[in-house]
Amino acid sequence: MPSLQQLPQSAEVYARAQRAEIGAAAHAVKRIWSGMGENFDSSFLTVGPHLLAVLDEAQLRVATGALEYVPTVLADTGQTRSLTPRYDLDPRVLVGTAGDGLPTEGLAYEAVITAKSAVKQGASVSQALRDGSQFLTAAVGTLLSDTGRTAEKVAMNSRPVTGYVRMLNPPSCGRCVVLAGKRSKVGVAFDRHPKCDCRNIPASESIAGDLLVDPRAHLDSLSDDELAKTLGSRANAQAYRDGADMNQLINAYRKSGGVSTAQVFGRTVKYTTEATTKRGLYGRAARAAGRDPVRTPRLMPESIYQIATSKADADRLLRLYGWIT
Repeated sequence: MPSLQQLPQSAEVYARAQRAEIGAAAHAVKRIWSGMGENFDSSFLTVGPHLLAVLDEAQLRVATGALEYVPTVLADTGQTRSLTPRYDLDPRVLVGTAGDGLPTEGLAYEAVITAKSAVKQGASVSQALRDGSQFLTAAVGTLLSDTGRTAEKVAMNSRPVTGYVRMLNPPSCGRCVVLAGKRSKVGVAFDRHPKCDCRNIPASESIAGDLLVDPRAHLDSLSDDELAKTLGSRANAQAYRDGADMNQLINAYRKSGGVSTAQVFGRTVKYTTEATTKRGLYGRAARAAGRDPVRTPRLMPESIYQIATSKADADRLLRLYGWIT
């Protein structure tokens, strides 16, 4: 299996094409919906068939693209044994059905129901139609995303492909880096944060030796500035270089307000409450040493380096506060 230095080109091309299809379909249904009049039901009898024609065509294009993408990305990642499907795949079977298994006609008519509900709540006809338009364009995005994912799963199920591997699309944040290379089952999608552009790559086995699926290799490839940005600070980057556990450093920021400041013996220090519970790494170590991790702040590396009197003392404190395991 080749060592890839960037996200497979097929994955990038597929993602761009899917976004373009969704954008074009959303624009088209918005334009068609603008032909709705004051009588919502009679207008929909005229507008509806055009909306469904757009949705059918978009679903077919997205499904076709997904079915073509899976063998292409498998080839790009060296998984040649998984290229041949066990049965024929027809993208047309995914046309006309929404992600909940119901016909797309019902999804389209939900825009009319949305408009009617707005009128009942006192909205003007024009505002109600805008509400219906907003619902419809959002629903189109969900519909086509579901269609693409379903087509991918169908293509994967026809091959010995058991799941996905999460790959980075650098530059990536720390939250994504620690999840690089994680496998998930075919039916399970990974969580994303806003603007996350990581990709799920179909895989029959982990893509070993790839910077994008090895969190530590990825961090080691970064410059000092890039590493500081990924881990949250220059002190954290230095701690990582000194042997600190990357998961501990990144997880300190996973909760809002997880890193705070306090006055301790006349000095301002940074600390975190992460991993201070009985199950937490620092919590267990502190309790084993006879300390109360709740009453003894877990110093962040920035404060440790400020307090330490030498490199050896900094290493001792990094271990004491559970950054080096």
